[in-house]
Parts: sequence; C-alpha cells; structure tokens
Amino acid sequence: MISLVDAHCHLDSDIFRDRLDEILEAARCAGVRKLITASIHPRQWPVVAALARQHPEVVFAQGIHPWYCSDDVLPELPRLAAAARGAVAIGEIGLDIKKMPYPLERQMAVFTAQLQTAQQTGLPVIMHCRGAFNEMLRIFKEYGPPPGGILHNFSGSPELADQFMAHGLAFSLGGVLTWRNSAKRNRLLKHIYPDHLLLETDAPDIPPVEARGAPNTPANILYNLRAAAELLGETPEAVADATTRNAQRIFGVTL
Repeated sequence: MISLVDAHCHLDSDIFRDRLDEILEAARCAGVRKLITASIHPRQWPVVAALARQHPEVVFAQGIHPWYCSDDVLPELPRLAAAARGAVAIGEIGLDIKKMPYPLERQMAVFTAQLQTAQQTGLPVIMHCRGAFNEMLRIFKEYGPPPGGILHNFSGSPELADQFMAHGLAFSLGGVLTWRNSAKRNRLLKHIYPDHLLLETDAPDIPPVEARGAPNTPANILYNLRAAAELLGETPEAVADATTRNAQRIFGVTL
C-alpha cells in the first residue's frame, strides 16, 4: 500500500460537514496517511485545530488568505502565533492580484505580518500566490524568507521555481496535473521532482478531470499521483515515496 500526504486541503468546508468521516475513510482507502487542512480566516482557526484533535490523520495550518484580509480581520493578526500552537504550518497565506478583493498593499502587509509569525514560531508556510511572485520575493528580500514551506498549486515557470527554491521552498500540485495540457507545467514538474514536489488536492476545490462535476475530495489525490507519474515517466510508487518524504521533511508529519 502506498503512503500519501495531502499537503493542502480544507476539511472544514461546509461541503464536508455532514460526511467528514466518510470522506476520511475514503482517503485512508486511497493510501492517504496524513492531511494538512489549512484555515483561511480567523473564525476557522479553532475549527481546524478541533478537526486535528478529533482525527489522528489530520494536522492543521493557521493563517489568513489574501482574499479575506478585511478590516475586521486585521486586529486578529496578533493572535496567530497562539492559534498556531500545535499546527504544522502558517497558512494559507499569500498574495493574489488575479482575484483581488483587497488592494495589494493591504495583502502585502497582512502577508508580511504572517511571514514574521512563521519566522518567530519556526513554522513553515503554505502559500497561495497568483500574479504577485515578484512582490513575494521582494518581501523575502526585505524581511527574510520563511523557515521552509510550499507554494501550493504553483503556476510559475522552472526559472521562477529556482528563485523560490533558493529560499528553501518547495511546491505542491494537485488537480491541474490531470489536465496534462501544459508544456510549461510539465517542464516545471520535471524540474522540481523529486526533492521539491508535494501532492495536494485543495479539496473541495480544483477536482481532477476524472472527477469533474462534484466537489473534490482527498481520495482524488490518486488521480493527481497517477498523472504526475505519467508525466514524469516514473512509477506511482516512486512519486508517492518522494512526495511523502518531502512532506515529512518540510512539515514534520509522522505517518
């Protein structure tokens, strides 16, 4: 049996509320041994922590997503370090200028504050970045990089990946792998494998092509694994071993 880590999902979603036990059992049957569920708003901080207490295969990350850095959220930032006790990462945090409900300056301030919390706590980060890679790298240059972590659903080039790897970061890819239609993504995949690739589902979002039309679930990570193996010319077992080893190294999870 392969052993997999879903490096990024959202098990607190309302979509899973009434059937989480079923969802987690399906994940176990698919070989998923650990799931990192990431918060995106302070109101979720106690929820994801409770999920981790209730389910031994679940670990959690605490953060504020760039889509949710509203005025009422800003006073919550000083509580992040306390909320992250027992967490494996600070996340989901980041920058987004593709979908921008809040100005980039606000996003950068919120991101920087959370980056500094990661540095103070020694926790790695789980980052979302769309269209603002240069700004993120500029923040690293000014304030220092995080103590490890990943860019989830990374969409950059191999050359851009090199700049983040120079800061000790890795990347997680999920359902986008199953489209198998991007030469740039395929080059990226081969560039970051084996030492800087993790697998994710981002459940309930971004389902693989084989499961379109329904909410994504962690069990669908098998489709992502098979697509990655096909594109890399590797066996699924080899890709599972590499990505799980990376997750254990970066987030300190035990299987």
